[in-house]
This record gives sequence, C-alpha cells and structure tokens, in this order.
Amino acid sequence: MKALLLAPLLATALLTRCRAPDGCAPVSTRCASNVAEICNGDGNWQVLADCDAVSEHSNAAFTCAYVNEEGVAGHTCLPTTVDAGTADAGTEEGGVL
Repeated sequence: MKALLLAPLLATALLTRCRAPDGCAPVSTRCASNVAEICNGDGNWQVLADCDAVSEHSNAAFTCAYVNEEGVAGHTCLPTTVDAGTADAGTEEGGVL
C-alpha cells in the first residue's frame, strides 16, 4: 500500500528532473511577464520573484525591470515609481547577478 502511494511522487520527481534544459546561461536573469526569473545551474529558468505577489503583499505597485547599480545587474521587482536609470521592463534576457 505504501509503495502505491509513493509511486506517483517518485514518477513526478523523475519527470521533473529529466526535463530538457531551457538553454539559458546559469545566473542570468530575465522578465517573463511580471515575474523575475533566474537561470539555475541546470540551465532552466526558475522564479526569482513574482512582482504581482510582491505588489499584493506590499500594497504598492511593483514591476519586473532590469537594474544595473554598483556592479550588480539583473532583473528584479521594482516599485513602479522608482526610476532604475537603466530599467528595461521587457522580456529580454541578459542580466547576471
């Protein structure tokens, strides 16, 4: 009985681990809609921050944008009232943290 319960969990874990890489460069960032994503060591995009969720929890509007300050560059959630100077709210890749 225990084996029957664990089989779907094991199958899900194996299928998730076996997915083909997205082909991104590890530690690069991007905006996908209003979500900041980071490329993990396996070459797959994963959520770094959901800007809609940040907005909801902070009671202020946040948007995904590219920022480059003091040698640290990448995509993150910024308040919509902040001018990042080099903000790029598009979906382009390229930032590296």
